[in-house]
Amino acid sequence: MVVIREIEPGGLGERAGFLAGDQIHAINGHPIGDLIDFQVYSAEESLFFEVVREGEEYEVEVERSPGEEMGLGFEDLRLRSCNNKCVFCFIHQMPKGMRRSLYFEDDDYRLSFLHGSYVTLTNTREQDLDRIIEQGLSPQYISVHATDPQLRQVMLGRKKPTADIMSRLERLAAHGIEMHTQVVLCPGHNDGEHLARTVADLSRLYPAVRSVALVPVGLTRFREHLPALDPVTPELARQYVRQAEAWGDEFSKTLGERLVYAADEMFLLTGRLPPPLEYYDAFPQIENGIGMVRSFLDRWEEGRPSLPSELDAPLRLGLVTGKLAAFFLKPIAAQLNQIKGLEAELLVVANQTFGEGITVSGLLSGEDILQRVAGGGWDRVLLPPNCINGEGLTLDDLTLPALEQRAGLPIGVGQYDLPATLSAVLRGRDLDLRGSGRQLSELGYYLGRS
Repeated sequence: MVVIREIEPGGLGERAGFLAGDQIHAINGHPIGDLIDFQVYSAEESLFFEVVREGEEYEVEVERSPGEEMGLGFEDLRLRSCNNKCVFCFIHQMPKGMRRSLYFEDDDYRLSFLHGSYVTLTNTREQDLDRIIEQGLSPQYISVHATDPQLRQVMLGRKKPTADIMSRLERLAAHGIEMHTQVVLCPGHNDGEHLARTVADLSRLYPAVRSVALVPVGLTRFREHLPALDPVTPELARQYVRQAEAWGDEFSKTLGERLVYAADEMFLLTGRLPPPLEYYDAFPQIENGIGMVRSFLDRWEEGRPSLPSELDAPLRLGLVTGKLAAFFLKPIAAQLNQIKGLEAELLVVANQTFGEGITVSGLLSGEDILQRVAGGGWDRVLLPPNCINGEGLTLDDLTLPALEQRAGLPIGVGQYDLPATLSAVLRGRDLDLRGSGRQLSELGYYLGRS
């Protein structure tokens, strides 16, 4: 069953008489076990609900127009936890004091379908695979890391063998399930000839396997008693990028798409901007950091002419970022300073929480941001959208109002469309207190959600 938590005023659910707390047990005779069942079986126009309210059974008939939403919100899924101990698992490198939900390690194929979270498929049972196929839960985002069974077992930190990943991918591919895969590159472990095998194995399953993302391992300063791993250096990043580009060029000729894509972070580690738009084909993993920087830069170039050449009143603007993004944001800040009356300063935040080896803005804590901005003389400070989640919280559980109070200055969350954000600021409009930060598990860090 699923339990209704909230109802959209005036929506179809309210008109049908649903109330918060109602338990939906079946739709058109199909048992409802979770939100996915609800989405799949409520897609018909004529719906017959079996509902329990305060212990009493009810029947509700609903006629919905094509595309019409029910307007119902449900209690959170009971998630399946991970049964691996990956050698690079971020949860084992976490300090205390972060947002509570970050300490739960999920590995749930339903989240992969709903939100793009990566799953390893090690705790996915045969009946789960049957369900993915039967209900068409596509696409799935899958952490592969290596297709060699013995190496993958080592990468996942498993003492006993698990289900062969290629057998599972082949089964899903045979039934038309689209998959987007990820390899977290750990130097000396799953690169070199092992990576070549992984890419070759996955390419055989195209077009079901639609993309292979190559991501550098993230290492914090909290790695006591953990397997020894080396970081991806700029030289290694150059090697990985060159190899990804060579594979991509070949697959473009034979498959029509590059298939293999280096993460934005990999390009920035080399001191290069990500490639032009054409490199990313249909942007298959943009939300996972594959082409996001290119999209940001292109939006900037398209929207920059719409900004004024002069302000009516002087404005000091602080732009918060992590160390990695400073490379491509410095020229943008310089262009902003050509606007008469605008003084834009790039506020590069060192990551003291996880260690300075973590340079992405999505892993900046509220305390680290405060260290950089508190007491500054800016009229407005803009945060990148990926360091604040959809509930308006930083990684260490601080709200935007709390940040503003402690910093002593106005703080807002920007958008990936920087010209649109700046236009809102220049018009004096309030910015959102919430961001678009995704759960770290969705970015390959194997951290859960509440």
